[in-house]
Amino acid sequence: MSDAAFWRGRSVMVGGGCGFIGSYLVPELVTAGARVTVVDNLESGTVEALDGVRDSVRFVEADLRDRSAAVDLARGQQVVLNLAATVSGVGYSHRHHGEMLTQNLLSALVPLDAARQNEVERFLVVSSCCVYPQDAPVPTPEDSSLVGEPESVNEGYAWAKRIYELAGQYYGRDYGMTVTILRPFNIYGGRYRWQSSDKTHVIPALVQRIVDGEDPLVVWGSGRQRRNFLHGLDVARLMMRCVARGVAGPPVNLGFETQTSVAELVELICEAAGRTPRVVYDTSRPEGQLAKAADSTRLRQLAGEYVPVMTLREGMAEMVQAYRQRTSL
Repeated sequence: MSDAAFWRGRSVMVGGGCGFIGSYLVPELVTAGARVTVVDNLESGTVEALDGVRDSVRFVEADLRDRSAAVDLARGQQVVLNLAATVSGVGYSHRHHGEMLTQNLLSALVPLDAARQNEVERFLVVSSCCVYPQDAPVPTPEDSSLVGEPESVNEGYAWAKRIYELAGQYYGRDYGMTVTILRPFNIYGGRYRWQSSDKTHVIPALVQRIVDGEDPLVVWGSGRQRRNFLHGLDVARLMMRCVARGVAGPPVNLGFETQTSVAELVELICEAAGRTPRVVYDTSRPEGQLAKAADSTRLRQLAGEYVPVMTLREGMAEMVQAYRQRTSL
């Protein structure tokens, strides 16, 4: 069966489908012919994320941390893709480890067990590259994840994701579920929903401040920290490919080896925005792990060769345009 054929007519529940990744994943599922139920408590998501496909999906406003709601909504589903999570930038996350741990455990484990109770065939665990320790080799292979402490600025969030991964592997082993565990690296895209400054992630935060004309532009950290960035559409398509192919067992990185420094990112955004601010790097502020990039060997073995749909330069132009459109409303 081809990847596209797998989804045709299949009943799929997308937890947290009104969020950033959901805004790319849900339309791709609809295009593939899936019968999609989107569940979101709208705590951070918005129904506008479903624009264009709202009439083609069933939307339920509910909280998947609520066990009875999760069990009821998973009934009759063949696939559960759980994107539900409490996610913030390092400005918020490093000061709220307890909240990030507990809330992410609830939004992870409750839907997983609800799927088990309803004998759901396939389940997607969305983890994070934050599970890796700060001294992990770069590019980072999957077997580096549980050696040492996770990165300190996202410690609570990372521990929740580590436990979620273990639970997914145990449930797959104990109950015969096909559980796909993916670790996305840094995701970006024009459908991002800008939030308060301390909850916004690195790319949208920089886009917002550069487009708004901040000068001097104060950037947290040294500017030397490097990341692998992947567009939301690529993330959605790779998720669907991995689930359709029945990828199960150990976690798989969702990212590639290419690295871009924050300083280079600032240059690309300034170029796209037509701005030339004086840039000041504040090394007294947290910057996270110095380098993050995925060893994509396992991903390529299991999901085949994949070429991202958008270059980072094109992506920054998209982000700038999206933010300008948002602020002109």
